[in-house]
Amino acid sequence: MCLWALAVGGSTSQAQSSPAAPGTPANAAAPRPSLIVVLSVDQMRADYLDRFRPWFGRDGFNRFLERGAVYREARHRHASAYTAPGHASIGTGLDPRHHGIVMNRWYDAVAGEGVYCTEDRRVAWVGAGPSPPKIPIQPGSPVLMDGASLGDRLKEKFPAARVVAVALKDRAAVLMAGRKADAAIWFEERFARFVTSTYYPPRPSLLAFNDGVPAFLADPAHRKWEPSGRIPPAELGRITFDPPELYGAKGQPEGFGATFPHAMASAFDIVHSPWGDTLLLELTRAVVRDMALGSQPARPDLLFVGLSATDYYGHWFGPDSKEIADGIVRLDAELEGFFHFLDATVGRDRVLLFLTADHGVQPIPQVALARRSRSGAGDPGAAGRVDFSNGRGTGQYPAIRQLAADRITLEEMLAKTFGYEVDLDAPAIREAAVVFFDEPGLYLNRPVLARRGLNAEAVKNAVRDWARGRPGVAGAFTNTEIGNGLPANTPDGLAVERSFRADRSGDVISVLKPGWIWSYGRQTGTTHGQPNDDDARVPLAVWGPGVRAGSFGGRVSPIAIARTVGALLGFEAGEPDADVLEAALGRTPGTKRIMTRRREPKGTGSTGGDPVADPGSRR
Repeated sequence: MCLWALAVGGSTSQAQSSPAAPGTPANAAAPRPSLIVVLSVDQMRADYLDRFRPWFGRDGFNRFLERGAVYREARHRHASAYTAPGHASIGTGLDPRHHGIVMNRWYDAVAGEGVYCTEDRRVAWVGAGPSPPKIPIQPGSPVLMDGASLGDRLKEKFPAARVVAVALKDRAAVLMAGRKADAAIWFEERFARFVTSTYYPPRPSLLAFNDGVPAFLADPAHRKWEPSGRIPPAELGRITFDPPELYGAKGQPEGFGATFPHAMASAFDIVHSPWGDTLLLELTRAVVRDMALGSQPARPDLLFVGLSATDYYGHWFGPDSKEIADGIVRLDAELEGFFHFLDATVGRDRVLLFLTADHGVQPIPQVALARRSRSGAGDPGAAGRVDFSNGRGTGQYPAIRQLAADRITLEEMLAKTFGYEVDLDAPAIREAAVVFFDEPGLYLNRPVLARRGLNAEAVKNAVRDWARGRPGVAGAFTNTEIGNGLPANTPDGLAVERSFRADRSGDVISVLKPGWIWSYGRQTGTTHGQPNDDDARVPLAVWGPGVRAGSFGGRVSPIAIARTVGALLGFEAGEPDADVLEAALGRTPGTKRIMTRRREPKGTGSTGGDPVADPGSRR
């Protein structure tokens, strides 16, 4: 028995909907699918669906845009718009403060070192090959993630259900799959193979796909990236801003080239191009066949697919590039073929598809400034780079002098403010007041503060005030302020709170202005991570039997996927205050939810209020 009910009532969003599928009356209960597929296109901004739509095929993205439910105002509601928090939120339906994956990486003060979000030293590699090279990373598992995932809840309700995640990135596959997954598989480029870990039940047949990977990587067709021709050259120039004089602002690896054609000499190059997602979807087909996903109507299976290549080349070339335009239309063609495979293998009337992304991306700052200048709106403060990084010194613990320039300035300011001498040539771990940075957090060096007799709160406040004065910083907060609750009128305040966990987040958290990005000493390429529309606004769409097609304008979040699947199948998943995507249930969006016997996540409380008004409502 489902623990909540839906009743037709007041509307909080406006929709332009098309009629329900033939035979599906408005607001009728949606049929239960035998396979639910959640597609996360890494670094895909929502505007890509509009910019490149004229060149999409009939049944790729247009399966959603023409015959599915599309939520035009979808945004992640947490502030840390990065891969790990985004995928963990998609997979669990929870905010980072509840699932615990606050960043891709954070600092462990007890161990005195950085922690990667999926590392697990108690498990071993599976599929690494007969003579794998030694690499400085651990195999992956979800042990650092808290809270039940959508897959975990599905298995509680349907013990025989299969839950699988595949991705090019470990943090996409592992964090969407959850704790009880039957398999999570990702591509480890240093092995040039798909791998998993001993955390998951053994299934050697899945990794037999690796037998064909060398031939894929050696295929001459995958050694060069030229425009596909789907977008005519004149149109490609019109819908992008990619002038030759700005090629130097791109961040591609040596030998790849700043413009077409791109030469790809290694597995690294290939999987970081559109061919990476081609390879992943080939693996996905093999997994569907091998595990017979969707073959048992009494057993709803769940498949997560992390299409990560867009993030790799998106970082290099930026959202205004010809590469992004060509890459997205190439992905559209690949998805069309994959959807047709699902239609034939599982059945068109038995598959429910969700489309979303873990985050968006900022323009390359130099490109953004040049574009504004050409439009007559030039403003040198409109974009730039902020570098609070740990520097590029040799070894794990660089000297203070090897930190980013702003970090050196920070240490000198703290020494002057609190009246002590600082040795810039000493290792930061032993001498610096701020020991570590991983966006967006600066972590205090508690042993050093204790040795100097400094009050941690006073130092945090000084670091916060210093950060607020740096170019490009929109706001900075101490962990004490966030933990106590930021004032209701704080820009992005609730989004920051949703990204914060006291034992993992930094002592001082900064938010950048739109157009500004974190930099690690690099002046090329771009990145993401902020609670503004470039990074937080992502696609959210659903297609399948019983879905009420249309374009809907209410503010929702990708965490609604978990809550919606739970609503469809009769269990609870995700944040109690997350919306249900009523169109996926065959209902008219905007119907009012009446919740009964709602269960809060253990150890937390509901945030209340409008669940889809952030991050925008705090801006």
